[in-house]
Amino acid sequence: MRLPNDIAVTVEDDRATVALTGEHEAYSADRLARRLTALIVEGAGITVDLTHAEFIDSTVVGALIAARRRAQEAGLAFDFELGDETGWPVRRLLEIIGLATGSTSPLH
Repeated sequence: MRLPNDIAVTVEDDRATVALTGEHEAYSADRLARRLTALIVEGAGITVDLTHAEFIDSTVVGALIAARRRAQEAGLAFDFELGDETGWPVRRLLEIIGLATGSTSPLH
């Protein structure tokens, strides 16, 4: 079953969760980058929840890497969360670029 593409943001205290559902590519990468940047400017730590992400392409990964770098420079937490339902292409891409240390969640 294919999930609808969505980027959902929830904020609790000083921590935000950005959940990607479905497939994400260049079309949604800019929207994702803007949301992550706004959260970092607000001083929120971020968890990117990829539990229900079926596919992400290199433009999305680029947005994630850039945001992670900005968060670290600002002294903010930036983590990835994977689950059993995370798509194989997402896991594999994160492993290839060195963001995944294994198949368990969360990733730091």
